Amino acid sequence: MVDIANGFFGARKAIDDERELFERTESDIRLAEQRALNTCAQLIALLTSERDVEKLFRILEVPVEFMHRVEFTDPWLSMPLPFALTAEGRYKKCVLQTYDKMQTAFEFFLHGATYKKNTVEKYGRTTGYYRYMDWCDELNARIVKVNRDHAPTQVLSVVRGMDVDKVAKQRAVGTINSEVGCVPGEDMCMLLVPKDELEEMQLPELPPLDEKLRTGHTVEAVIKKYASEIFRRDRKKIEEILARLKKN
Repeated sequence: MVDIANGFFGARKAIDDERELFERTESDIRLAEQRALNTCAQLIALLTSERDVEKLFRILEVPVEFMHRVEFTDPWLSMPLPFALTAEGRYKKCVLQTYDKMQTAFEFFLHGATYKKNTVEKYGRTTGYYRYMDWCDELNARIVKVNRDHAPTQVLSVVRGMDVDKVAKQRAVGTINSEVGCVPGEDMCMLLVPKDELEEMQLPELPPLDEKLRTGHTVEAVIKKYASEIFRRDRKKIEEILARLKKN
């Protein structure tokens, strides 16, 4: 009986401990997600509209379905105005720097970051979204296994079976099932991690500035050209943005 109890509660305790760590890590993942979306809000402000950012992303072949999750924040708090000889040059640098910052934030969210370790294994990597989702699958698989191998009904059946007189009486009146016991176990099973909620966090991969597109042009060249078009179209509005940046 002691071995049965240790197996039952030990398996569940291991899952509970891992799930607690999993849920703590979720907070870090969601914070990285929000930081990534905040950089997108900065790019939207620089390019003057969400529509213009979506157009740029389509040119870069980046899915735009995530855009509805972007919350507009003040994008100027920690953004110094870069140096250039012309207003258009300064604007293009602003757009490039903001896109680069956004690409880095998306990369960190999706893949985590490498860090040094004072161990035999010199480098480690923080948990990114992809690894977190793999972990979710692994954790759910372990939960299913524990529910199957250490089902509450199995334990209760053993305990009930130890009371010979009571079992005999229950069998006589047909109130016990000899295979699973008379108490349903489904409501006592450990619940799976709701993966659907986590899948809603996914963000697309953004190509780095030095990556070549199928057109043969680099991402940097495409963004520069696009920023110039925006500058010529909305010069007055862009100059107001640059003046605000200069004040900050």
